Amino acid sequence: MALRRVLRIDDANDKRILKLHCQPVKLPDRTLKQLVVDMLETMHTANGVGLAAPQVGLPIQLCVIGIPPEYEEQADGTELEVAPAEEYVLFNPKIVKTSGEEIMRDEGCLSLPGWYGQVPRQTWVTVEFQDLTGKARRLRKADGLLGWALQHEIDHLHGILFTERIRDLSTLRDLTQEPVSADAPVHAPVG
Repeated sequence: MALRRVLRIDDANDKRILKLHCQPVKLPDRTLKQLVVDMLETMHTANGVGLAAPQVGLPIQLCVIGIPPEYEEQADGTELEVAPAEEYVLFNPKIVKTSGEEIMRDEGCLSLPGWYGQVPRQTWVTVEFQDLTGKARRLRKADGLLGWALQHEIDHLHGILFTERIRDLSTLRDLTQEPVSADAPVHAPVG
C-alpha cells in the first residue's frame, strides 16, 4: 500500500489536472487493483469520505467512497453500531436519475483542506457504474452522506470543483481559522 499525494485546488499546476474531463476505464484491468487500495488508504488517512482519481493525478473515471459506521447511544451511555462502515469503488460512474429536489450542505474537499462552503446537492441520486471486474452495478436512490459523496466525486470526474457549485461565496470559509466549540458540527471532507 502507498499513500498518494492529493492534488490541491489552490495550486495552479494541480488545478489544471483537477479540471480535466476524465477518460472512461476499460475493464477488467487487474493493474488497477493496487491503485484502488492506495486511494482508499489515502482517503482514510486524510479522514475523507471520498477520493477521485484526478485528485491523485490520474484523469480516469474512478472514485472511492468510505461511509463511516453509524452509532446510537444507548440508555446506559454505551454506543451501539446500527450501521456498519461501507466502502464503494466506482468505475465509470454516471448519475442516471435525481430527486429533482435540492438541499444545501456544508461541503469540503480533500483538495482544499479545511475549507467548507454551502453547496446545493440533490437529496438523492441513482448511479450506474462498474466494479473492478467490469460488472455493471447500480446504487438506487442513494441519499444522505453517500448521495452527497457520489455527487461530489462524480463532479471531480468531469473537472467540476465543489467551489464552482457554491452559489454564495460568502459561505466559503477556512474552518482551521475558526475557534472550535464543543457543540460545533463535525466536518469530514468529501473528496
